[in-house]
Amino acid sequence: MAGARFEDLTVWQRMLDLNLGVWKATTRGAAHRDCRFANQIRGAADSAERNVAEGFGRFNPDECAQFLGMSRASTLETQTLLKKGLTVGYWSQEEFDRLDALAVRGLQALATFERYLRPPQE
Repeated sequence: MAGARFEDLTVWQRMLDLNLGVWKATTRGAAHRDCRFANQIRGAADSAERNVAEGFGRFNPDECAQFLGMSRASTLETQTLLKKGLTVGYWSQEEFDRLDALAVRGLQALATFERYLRPPQE
């Protein structure tokens, strides 16, 4: 991965998509007016993205994998808050489905990258 940048990682790009989607969804309507909720979900989505970049910057597969685990946890936290936002009426089912799909794509990319870093033992 010499010369590679974290921005080149598919997993980072997926987390960026999720982060931006969450940010945009919390700039309007009831989610925007609930500052505590907006800050929580924005922080979780932002953490998912930042942990991928930080892990990549460690230049050590085991340390990178550890940060990917933190990214996974932040993505799951984001999904939980997305469900809460749907339940309390902050966004429509369609908006939830779109954002949740971004989270799922991010989780899938995480799993792929983790398999690359930690191949199965023979």
